[in-house]
Amino acid sequence: MLCRLALLTLLATISGCNAPPREKAAQPAVQEKKAPPALSRQQVYEKSEQCGKLSRDQFRRAWNDGTVDTEEGRMKAEFTSHYNQKLSTCFYLLTVNHYMKTNGEVAASPGTLKKMLFDVNGGELYGEYLGPVTLESPAVNRPTTCRVESFYCASWREWEVLIESYMED
Repeated sequence: MLCRLALLTLLATISGCNAPPREKAAQPAVQEKKAPPALSRQQVYEKSEQCGKLSRDQFRRAWNDGTVDTEEGRMKAEFTSHYNQKLSTCFYLLTVNHYMKTNGEVAASPGTLKKMLFDVNGGELYGEYLGPVTLESPAVNRPTTCRVESFYCASWREWEVLIESYMED
């Protein structure tokens, strides 16, 4: 055992002696990335206007006037848009109220609410809410779906808090 250890030590010493001298590699100069220049008020205004136009066009393609009759009742949709300057993204918030039919008549108040937050340009879904319209008794009226990116929520109020950073500057 001692012979093996001595032999290994001798081999390590010999191989270390034959190693070529290390040269210092030239390190590239660190280049700092500059933040993109801030947009002027006029540029922000133009981006906001363009965001609104894109959102209106998308809404009209999908919902025409915002009302769709189904076998189960009627769906009424509306939208809001916001150009988020910090994220340089146009957000589109679609809200759909579903009015159920009872005894052949469409109910006067909506039964369920669906909200979806999209990036208009990329088409990416950032969040969605599907649940009751009523805000009363959140313990009883839990949403079926409630998430914004990787965050899950348990109520309408939590949804509102999560989307605030996208829809406001």
